[in-house]
Amino acid sequence: MMKTSIDHVPLRKQRELEKVLEILHEEFEDALKEGTAEFKKRGRILKIILFGSYAKGGWVDEPFTMKGYRSDFDLLIIVNNRKLCDFAEYWHKAADRLNRDKSIETPVSFIVHSRREVNTYLKEGQYFFSDIRKEGIVLYECPSSNDLKLFGRGKIGVSGSVFGLI
Repeated sequence: MMKTSIDHVPLRKQRELEKVLEILHEEFEDALKEGTAEFKKRGRILKIILFGSYAKGGWVDEPFTMKGYRSDFDLLIIVNNRKLCDFAEYWHKAADRLNRDKSIETPVSFIVHSRREVNTYLKEGQYFFSDIRKEGIVLYECPSSNDLKLFGRGKIGVSGSVFGLI
């Protein structure tokens, strides 16, 4: 079972992550809104997983030093259909909004894959995805019901796996 707690992340950063999830969901829903194709009508974000330095606890947040470095939030978004991974079609507005939102100081990087792709990569033993499964933190998981609300600070998502390997 993957980790679900971000208690090791400062409260200010937890709030930023909450805003990031809100924007991702809003923009994805907007991108699907006008769709008539069946895959769009059934389009869902299944999981959003934090990986990288913020998941592992080794982030850097020193924007005012000589180096001026700030770690980014690395996110894996898992959707229920491969067609929904198309960045230009479904995700560019979210990326633009994340870059412009003044309440999000931490840069956000995200990749989008389908559940089938991720499970195939895990079965093949691809290190990148195996590392995310091992070190990543589930921030959001689509519950079995249609209730897609986020859950409190410290635990932005729900625990447990509703599908396959990840």
